[in-house]
Amino acid sequence: MPSSSQLTVAAGYVAAGAVYVALGVWYTDFLFSFFVGLGYLLLVAWLVPLCVRRIF
Repeated sequence: MPSSSQLTVAAGYVAAGAVYVALGVWYTDFLFSFFVGLGYLLLVAWLVPLCVRRIF
């Protein structure tokens, strides 16, 4: 059974994926670029939580 911290991380990735797909619905070219996807994952899954942890 995963711990609560593991579930929190998994929920963050699921939310990032849902936002990425939603952006891809509006901007189709967004989904087709590997580098945009990589940058998005870096920004949303790593930098945003890092900044939130430093603020709070």
